[in-house]
Amino acid sequence: MINPKFYRWVICAAGTMALFCTGGLLVTGFNVYTPYLISEGGLTNGEVSVVLMVRNLLALLSMFLVVPVIRRLDIRWSITAAVLSGAAAFEVFRFAGGFPMFCIGMVFSGLSYGLGGMVTVSVVVKRWFDDHGGLALGICAAGTGLSAVIGSPIITAMVERHSMQYSMGMEALFLVLMAAVLFLLMRNYPSLEKQEEVSRERSAKTAKHGRYEAFALNRGEKLCLFLGVFLCGMSYTVSPFVTVLFREKGFDAATVGWMSSFMGLTLCVGKCVYGAAVDFLGRIRAGNLFYACFILAIFLCAACVPGSQMMAYTALTLLGLGFPMLSVGLSQLAAGTAHEEYYADAVRKLQTAYMLGTVVFSTAPGILADWAGSYVPCYYILAAIALTAALLQQGVLMKKGSLK
Repeated sequence: MINPKFYRWVICAAGTMALFCTGGLLVTGFNVYTPYLISEGGLTNGEVSVVLMVRNLLALLSMFLVVPVIRRLDIRWSITAAVLSGAAAFEVFRFAGGFPMFCIGMVFSGLSYGLGGMVTVSVVVKRWFDDHGGLALGICAAGTGLSAVIGSPIITAMVERHSMQYSMGMEALFLVLMAAVLFLLMRNYPSLEKQEEVSRERSAKTAKHGRYEAFALNRGEKLCLFLGVFLCGMSYTVSPFVTVLFREKGFDAATVGWMSSFMGLTLCVGKCVYGAAVDFLGRIRAGNLFYACFILAIFLCAACVPGSQMMAYTALTLLGLGFPMLSVGLSQLAAGTAHEEYYADAVRKLQTAYMLGTVVFSTAPGILADWAGSYVPCYYILAAIALTAALLQQGVLMKKGSLK
């Protein structure tokens, strides 16, 4: 008999591992490859943007499937399949000879993130944790940053000593092994009683109201909320191109690799601290603080003096602390604005709006950089957009009074 009080932390560890793979190695950790896609893969800045857009588009499409999948399948099976899809992505990248093959690989990458990312992990954490849920979700989300801490210097070393293809082959093998471990650890519910309770509440609500409304918001509040989340999709593009930006600023490949690793470390810390801050300060106060870090970080990335490691590391520290607003922050938005029994649907809808934003805006930085000859103007624009997104989202929470 599993002790839920103990095993929920095993679930937390498994969720961390899942996001390490799907949201980490395939998204955050993949950013280290961005300069090499240009130098070794032969892609232009615009083509790199399109490749990333393909991943985001497939992640967006899979958002329409993720809630039905996790309701009808054991979460263990869905997460295992998602990680194996990530392994398939790296195998395709390994043999990619040009732009079309990289796009095909990103199809598997997007499916992996969509089906095994924050939506799935948020749902399983909420099922297992009656208290300390913010901290647990923050720890899980830290897996994406952990992949940059551990993966970035290792990936950079493998690419520099061997090749990009060799590094991607090693990552494919690693993901196969991780899929096997996750299959052994993950469980759907802490008990049969919990499963029946969740199913009973959902059925009763649907029977009473027919077509249900996931959010406890009026039309205007929903519009502001979803517009703010949609604009977060533009804010996300800060991450994939920050390595290229700092190469522009005169830092060599090894230094940029360590910078990416450092940002991953602060991202791990930021997500854990953000989760604890939500439990302690409430969603509004925590959101205000961490969004301020994020906006200032983007501005400092653009304003960084070429070769100034002090400015670069300050910007990356703040970026790592603020970036949880685009991951854990969306789950907290759902928790603060949705009816509890429809939390999974609310997370999925917000994640869908976010991924739609990444698809719409993902080509903009590369295309603008090709036109302007630099990524610096992009980051000033991104700082203004992040501020707009923060005002919209936090305004809804303040009107809702979601301080719990």
